[in-house]
Amino acid sequence: MSAEYWLWREQNLGKIQNIQALRGIAVLSVVFFHLLMIERKYGGSRTILPDFFQFGMFGVDLFFVISGFVMFTVSRGKFQIPKHALKFLYRRVARIYPTYWVYSILVLIVFLIRPSWVNNSQGNQVDILSSFLLLPSHTLPLVMVGWTLIHEMYFYLMFFVIFLLIPERHLTYAILLWGIGVVLLNLNSESSSPVIGIISHPLTLEFLGGCILASIYYKKEFKIKSSILLLLAGLSLFAAIYGYLSYNRATGQIAPLGWWRIVIFGMPALLMVYCLTNVERNGFVIHSSLIYIGDASYSLYLSHGLTLSAIGRVWSIFPSDDVLDNIIIMPFLVIPVLIVGFISYRMVEKPLLKLSRRIA
Repeated sequence: MSAEYWLWREQNLGKIQNIQALRGIAVLSVVFFHLLMIERKYGGSRTILPDFFQFGMFGVDLFFVISGFVMFTVSRGKFQIPKHALKFLYRRVARIYPTYWVYSILVLIVFLIRPSWVNNSQGNQVDILSSFLLLPSHTLPLVMVGWTLIHEMYFYLMFFVIFLLIPERHLTYAILLWGIGVVLLNLNSESSSPVIGIISHPLTLEFLGGCILASIYYKKEFKIKSSILLLLAGLSLFAAIYGYLSYNRATGQIAPLGWWRIVIFGMPALLMVYCLTNVERNGFVIHSSLIYIGDASYSLYLSHGLTLSAIGRVWSIFPSDDVLDNIIIMPFLVIPVLIVGFISYRMVEKPLLKLSRRIA
């Protein structure tokens, strides 16, 4: 199929299918990372999941790169038009907050009844207002994965300012200046302020990298064979795995810290997104099952921790150090996560999005 067909398809369907599939891969990675945590918490001393599942945190970095890519995609051709800039911000807010609030309210109810069940890694301390508004705080939000959404909202606000004020032809320069600012502030700041922590966080560079990738994607079409692109995507994933395992052995840290995370996770994520978006222009689309999961990825992302924790607490009622119960319980952890996520997508997320469009 011609490149013109795929460009037409992207513009008319509004989605690059492999981006949705990458979202599916990202959310499944995060689910398996937290699945490991749940087994270690409730599964007794003999566990079956390998430490390698810790690599699943890579899904967060993949999400950040995808987010940057999508932000440019939905805004191209509309820069410096206030109506479009405001529409962009409204849609981002409507996309993030309503569904997030549903799960925040559920966790808040649990917190009010059983405070010891929420945020126990930080002494069960929660800043409720900051949690609901996704403001930087010294404590994690009620929905623990909400820490990534705080980064998302900061990025959206900054991108909105660029969208409103900067010509599209100067976007690359604006992003480079933003990135340089992040680096300088990170290297020279000793502040304990959570706001400064967000502004100077290296993860912002993954968003910015995704924006630049999208800018390149829509400006130029590179004639690269699908086999080469898929090989590069596979090598980038291998590099991320190898880098993570090497870092973990050397430091004993579960998560790469600071700039190491950008090197180990961010750069491979950028290469994967580049390769798998361009290979779609050659007619290669990742399996539809991952696209369906990608469509529901936000609901899955928000709900999976609650689902796993609820099943884990039921599991803890029947303590056993036998490995057999761990084997039996695994399908009853994974399958409900997918079921709840898809129900949430159909019954909560999509209706709320439709409502937000009617309000707009």
